Amino acid sequence: MTSPAPVTWIDARDGARLAERRWTPDGPVRGTVQLVHGLSEHAGRYERLAGALTAQGFAVAALDQRGHGLTAGSTGPGGFGEGATSDAVLDDACDLGQRLAADHPGVPRFLLGHSLGSAVALASAERDGADLAGLVLSGPIGVAPHLAAAVPQLEAAVAGGMGDQPMDALGAFNAPFEPARTPYDWLTRDPAEVDAYLADPLCGDDVPPTYRYGAGMFALVTRAASPEGVAGLPGGLPVLLLAGQRDPVGGTDAAQVAALADLLRDRGLPVELRVYPDARHEVFNETNRDEVTADLLAWLGARLGG
Repeated sequence: MTSPAPVTWIDARDGARLAERRWTPDGPVRGTVQLVHGLSEHAGRYERLAGALTAQGFAVAALDQRGHGLTAGSTGPGGFGEGATSDAVLDDACDLGQRLAADHPGVPRFLLGHSLGSAVALASAERDGADLAGLVLSGPIGVAPHLAAAVPQLEAAVAGGMGDQPMDALGAFNAPFEPARTPYDWLTRDPAEVDAYLADPLCGDDVPPTYRYGAGMFALVTRAASPEGVAGLPGGLPVLLLAGQRDPVGGTDAAQVAALADLLRDRGLPVELRVYPDARHEVFNETNRDEVTADLLAWLGARLGG
C-alpha cells in the first residue's frame, strides 16, 4: 500500500480552498491520471488505486470536491460554496488537469471518475478534454432519465428556500440488498470495505448533499450523458466503462451504463464496456478489485504508445 498522500491547499478561481492530493511514481512518469471521486466520499479513499497506478509509472492527482472531504471546510458541507454552481466543479477539474500537465509535460493524460465523479469527468472531457488520451468511468450513472425528471423537483425545493438543507441522495440504493447488514451493502460485497466507509466521518450519512448541490449536479449528470453533451467530446477519444452488474447506480444489469456506451459509440468513439458479474458499486473496492485494477492498467498501458 502506498503511503497517504499529503494534502496541498489550492485556491480555486472563486477563492474556495480546495484540498489536493498527489501520488508520484519513484521512477519516470509515463502518464498522468486525474481521479474524480463520487458523492459523499473523498479523494483519500483512493490510496490503494493510486498505489497501483504509481507502480506502473502514472502520476496521480485528485481533489476533495466542493462540499466533500477537507474542501468542505471552505465551501460548506454538501455545497458548492457561496454563489458557486456546478460550473465551478468543472473549473476546478480543468485547473487541476492543467497543473498536472504542467508538472508532467509531454506524457499522455487520462481522466478517471467514479460514480457522480464519472459524470464530472464526462462533462469535463466534453468541455475541456481536447488533450486527453483517454477517459475512464467507474460505477457510472449512465443515461438516467429518472434523474432528469428529478431536477425540476429539486429546483422547486431550492426556490422554496430549501437550498441549504440536506437531501437523501443515497438511501434508496440499498433496497435490492435488504435484509442487509448495513445501509451501505450496495457499495461492495467486501464487508471490511463497507465498514471502513461507515467508520469514515467524511463519508456517507455524515456528509449529505444539499438540495442546491443536488439540483445542480443532477442537471450536470443529465446534460453530460445526452447526445448534445457527448457531441462535445474530442473525436476518437478512447473510453473505458467499468461497472458492477448489481450496481444500483447504473440501473438493472448496468442498463444505464450500456445506454451510455451506445451513446458514445454513436458519437464514433472507441468504447470498452466491462460489466463484472455480481459486483456492486465500488468496483475498485470489490472482492474482485484485483481483476478490475488489472483491466484498468492494461487499458491504460495499451494507450501509452509503447
